Amino acid sequence: MAPTERPHSLSIRLQKPGYVELVFSLVLVWGFGDALSTLFAARFAGPGLEANPWIRSLLFHEPLLVVALKMAVVLYVGVVLLECRDLVERVPLWRAWLLGVVAVGALVVLGNTYVGLAAAAVA
Repeated sequence: MAPTERPHSLSIRLQKPGYVELVFSLVLVWGFGDALSTLFAARFAGPGLEANPWIRSLLFHEPLLVVALKMAVVLYVGVVLLECRDLVERVPLWRAWLLGVVAVGALVVLGNTYVGLAAAAVA
């Protein structure tokens, strides 16, 4: 082996997520993930722990409306973000902002799941 060669060097190259991928991630996490994890937490911990008073009210009266509302809102946001792509991509650090919004959504989903699992373990 020549002295300049590296044996079996492992090279990992991460690509930056594209705009559409980030919008899709946002819709998936905040729409589907948040809605299901909210229902999961409400099922085991009770709807009274929901911080948002409007969502808490829906959880008491008709939990499936929570799913419809959250998915409708985030779908609307996704469509607006896709339509405003040219404008958003001109904003400095737009990718970091969208990644941050997705990350916060993931933390919300994890928090809801934790609350539901903790309540289920006690029950």
